[in-house]
Amino acid sequence: MSKLAFILPLAGLLVGGPALAAETIGGVVSHADPAMGTITIVGSGTYRVSQPLLLRNLAPGEHVIITKNDNGTIGLQEDSNFSDGSGQNAY
Repeated sequence: MSKLAFILPLAGLLVGGPALAAETIGGVVSHADPAMGTITIVGSGTYRVSQPLLLRNLAPGEHVIITKNDNGTIGLQEDSNFSDGSGQNAY
């Protein structure tokens, strides 16, 4: 019985896992407005991020990844994998 009590919650996590998927969008910053909490990505549109403080140090031309979560939040991170081909990060 104790094994069953342990396995059932795990099964629930496995079934609910795909519902937690997020959409990611990579792109180049066109404009960031920390006061409004918005960021515009070249060719992808404008997004209102959940934590506007993340926009404070962004400049046009920087590469970022936008994450649109199923719960309605939108996250942001710098794209640390982007390289201009010189072997150095482009920042």
